[in-house]
Amino acid sequence: MAPAESNVDYYAVLEISNLATIEVVTKSYRRLAKIRHPDKNLDDDSTALFQLLQNAYDTISDPAKRRAYNLRWSSIRDSLQAQQESEKRQAEAAQTEKKRAAEAKAKEQRGDVARQERLRDLGLAKSRYETDIFELSRGTRKLAADLKHLQDQDDEDLRKEKERNGWWAYLASPINGKVNETDEQKQERETKRLHRLASKSIKGSELGEKEARLRRLQDSLQDVNGKIAAEKNKAEIEKKKLEDEARARKSKMEQEARNRAMQEMSERMAKDRKERAERAAKEAREAQAAREAQEAKERTQMAAATERRRREAEERVKIMRAVEEAARKAKKTDWSKLANKSSGQR
Repeated sequence: MAPAESNVDYYAVLEISNLATIEVVTKSYRRLAKIRHPDKNLDDDSTALFQLLQNAYDTISDPAKRRAYNLRWSSIRDSLQAQQESEKRQAEAAQTEKKRAAEAKAKEQRGDVARQERLRDLGLAKSRYETDIFELSRGTRKLAADLKHLQDQDDEDLRKEKERNGWWAYLASPINGKVNETDEQKQERETKRLHRLASKSIKGSELGEKEARLRRLQDSLQDVNGKIAAEKNKAEIEKKKLEDEARARKSKMEQEARNRAMQEMSERMAKDRKERAERAAKEAREAQAAREAQEAKERTQMAAATERRRREAEERVKIMRAVEEAARKAKKTDWSKLANKSSGQR
């Protein structure tokens, strides 16, 4: 037979009260044995459950074992109840944490969706700004190149004008012959100069506007890049915050579980000490009562023996008196016979 389990409520296993009679115990055992027998129950733990039922019946059906088990049954029952309450609290805490985690996850997902939308919008804005900046940069480079070309033409015309009016041209004119510029040529050159001047003015104004717009676009792009970096940094901060909060909650739950376990252990130890003290006091009272009963029994026996001896003494006295009385009577009879004999002889 397997040894009895040290922390099992056999009454709960048998589904009976701790005050149940042996008939109720046997009836409940037979009913449960039919249900839990391995031949009729194909569960993996059916053999272990049936063995537990058998151990419970062997203990509760035996009066001596039941008395010994009842001495610690209340402690077992309270310990199991405390364990069940602890498991219930842990399950409730786990369910609450699971629900809170689901809500936090849903909130985080909503935040991620909103953040992704913002990042997508910012990415589109960044792409537009970069495209506009690229086009404007190309336009400003072209305008700058055009202005430089116009300025180079002005510089070239100015250099030629200086050469025509310079001392070297004056001294070389008798040798080569001075070439006079016609009015049409002067008019054409002036028209070109004025045309370049107008182009420079228009292109310069356009370049200034594009450069100003380019600076605004670059500022806007920098602002968008800052917002993108802020969103990503915010996401990292929120993620770290959630991780820190999760670790803190886990640590708090573990600490609370440890505190509850310590408190329950202290309560069980205090209760065990109290029960041991009560059992010791009960045993001492029972021992005292047994001693007093034994002493009373011995006193009763002594009194009975004294009374018996007294009665025996009285009986002996009566017997002795009866013997003495019989002896006196016999002696008196003998004296009477002797007297009668003597008188007859005379």
